[in-house]
Amino acid sequence: MKLNKVLALALSGVMAVSMLAGCSNNSGNGGQEGEQPPVADTTIASVLNDEQADNDVKVNFTYSSSLETALQKTLSVVGGNERETTVESYLINVLGIDDEVTMGEFCGRKSNTHGGNEVGEQTAVVVIRDQTGKTEDGVAKEMYKKLSGDLTNLDDEWLDTSVNEQIKWSFSYTGEVASVSVVEGTQTSTYVAVVVTCNTTKALA
Repeated sequence: MKLNKVLALALSGVMAVSMLAGCSNNSGNGGQEGEQPPVADTTIASVLNDEQADNDVKVNFTYSSSLETALQKTLSVVGGNERETTVESYLINVLGIDDEVTMGEFCGRKSNTHGGNEVGEQTAVVVIRDQTGKTEDGVAKEMYKKLSGDLTNLDDEWLDTSVNEQIKWSFSYTGEVASVSVVEGTQTSTYVAVVVTCNTTKALA
């Protein structure tokens, strides 16, 4: 009889500890196990920014959820196994960009004569596709390779001395990036899109 009482007390103690542990676990997430707040994917943006460490002028890339949505919409129409150029063209339409240019046409590109500078914004869109199963870090580095020729040749200002009153042209840049992976059959394709904007202003020097 005494042994039964001891076992009953021990069992009660175990149940009490279990209940307290359960309350503690539930209090942290409102009782919803497995639910975590969404976290923005910043890996690709970080790699693109890090790769520019030695560049004179840098484009600050941020991960864009709106660009990701536009890329998803594009792929839902053209398919998840389409060429980069086709995806790029359709994405430009989805984004509503009327006068898209290449980065080589930016007013701030060093190799340009700057004679055709115009105040305002220029926007370039670039898309790459990976079907080799690279990590996000690897895909981001592939994107940088494609952009590096342009990113390493950007000016932040230019002084026009060909007129009576010297004019200082200034160039600033922003970049957005997003990625979407699509599975069709046994093939996984990862698309990365970047939108780079050059903003040109001028003032008397």
